[in-house]
Amino acid sequence: MAVRNLFNGARFVGQAEGEKQTYYVFQGDNGYLVAAPRSTNNYSVTLVPQEAPEVIGRKFKGERVTVNTLKSQGHRADLFGEYFDRLNALYVTVALGRARKLKKKLGRAMLFKVK
Repeated sequence: MAVRNLFNGARFVGQAEGEKQTYYVFQGDNGYLVAAPRSTNNYSVTLVPQEAPEVIGRKFKGERVTVNTLKSQGHRADLFGEYFDRLNALYVTVALGRARKLKKKLGRAMLFKVK
């Protein structure tokens, strides 16, 4: 996808609290954009495919998941191939209200409860 089309139709849909910062989620024509602050007036933006939160909600409904759960049980390398792809997909799911980040951890891993 061309970067010039990346932000077409983008609108704010919610935010998710990470361990140390807030992630802002926008829905565009081509998927979800997760903006993470890096410094004053500087953000990194990651694209999450449109279907990622739907797949998480369908496959893990009612379960507690970690980033590694998506890797081992997600069975979708196109959606959940890299660590930050999986983490940002979970942040999008939280921002949409389809999951929540739990205060409890599984070892050192953040734990999410899918609704």
